[in-house]
Amino acid sequence: MVELAIPTAEVFEPLLAPARYKGASGGRGSGKSHFFAERAVEEMACDPSLRFVCIREVQKSLRYSAKALVEGKIHRLGLTSLFDIQTTEIRRKGGTGVMIFQGMQDHTADSIKSLEGFGRAWVEEAQSISDRSLRLLLPTIRADHSEIWFSWNPDQPTDPVDAFFESNKTSTVRVHSTYHDNPFLPHALLDEARRLEGQSAELYEHVWLGGYFFGGNGRVYSSFSAKPHPAGNVDEDVADTGAELFVGMDFNVNPMSCVIGVKAADELHVLDALQIQSSNTEEVADELQRRYPGRRLIVCPDPSGNARKTSAVAGETDFTILRRHGFVVDAATKAPLSPDRLNAVQKMLRDDEAEGRRRLRIHPRAKALTLSLAGLTYKEGTSIPDKASGFDHMADALGYLIWQRFNLLSTRRASVFHHRV
Repeated sequence: MVELAIPTAEVFEPLLAPARYKGASGGRGSGKSHFFAERAVEEMACDPSLRFVCIREVQKSLRYSAKALVEGKIHRLGLTSLFDIQTTEIRRKGGTGVMIFQGMQDHTADSIKSLEGFGRAWVEEAQSISDRSLRLLLPTIRADHSEIWFSWNPDQPTDPVDAFFESNKTSTVRVHSTYHDNPFLPHALLDEARRLEGQSAELYEHVWLGGYFFGGNGRVYSSFSAKPHPAGNVDEDVADTGAELFVGMDFNVNPMSCVIGVKAADELHVLDALQIQSSNTEEVADELQRRYPGRRLIVCPDPSGNARKTSAVAGETDFTILRRHGFVVDAATKAPLSPDRLNAVQKMLRDDEAEGRRRLRIHPRAKALTLSLAGLTYKEGTSIPDKASGFDHMADALGYLIWQRFNLLSTRRASVFHHRV
């Protein structure tokens, strides 16, 4: 029988007792990943038959998994004689126990069944886990006395993992930790925390104290709120009504960005946000057709697409590619001035003339859009958006759509000529 004496920070002690669902949220340097890695090694050392899966929403490379952290714990705890560390997995010598590393997006309803015999699942970076992934995973880990662990840095209160723990308080155990709770915190991280605290109170709250991200100082879209509707713009009740779809599109190839929504009276309800790295208009049009077969799509793109091509046969432009796929193209002859487009979005985000009404509602799955609206800031001391952050493209896609179809700043658009098919 293996006996270990691993020191545990006081904040994590509630997670030591058996529980079906365990959660550790918090900020950077809080030690939550180290706690779970140590617990995983300890449990596998004590039970040679324990099967363990470490999960992320997307597992592109083991380099970005918990494998290196777990390996380090095995060495530091002096347990190398009990484990066979292989390239893609870690096996328990003297038993059938194994630790594997997988991405939920690689699984289907059938393939996830391969995990049914696993006794532990650890979901890393759980703020990124989707509703679909949770629905697949939770009933799959079903062995007697099995447990599912979650560790995450909170992003939005509407993220599926936060919603799960909030709505299941009686059947879950959750702790929240910060670097203040970590007695093993390196001095270098303490210095980093203090540096950010002096620069931005809001970012410090999010990064180091594990608070939700509602944007930093100097936000371009200051009217946006990531709080649930009606106090904010995020609304999980947004639904596809089956009506025609409106698509805002930015033609930057890295990434190509689209906002997809439906009209509800004088409101825009955003269903999703599509972002594809190193792509082009042809690929994006194909993906839109795959996601919404047989639907009428009205695309409101960057007006420059009428004269530019991202990848096409000679003589084609971004607009002709979209039309060839059967989409209606609705765009001004030239791009509106950036301040005008920005103000049109701001008014949809919160219409102060209508008692602060929020006419733009965004489903939580459109995370790329909420991050863009929350994260885009002005260059310090200027009124110029900081495009180096990469947050501008999705916001621009939204802006083109709102300017064309939901412009509350003007009661008529007769002065603007449109390209339509």
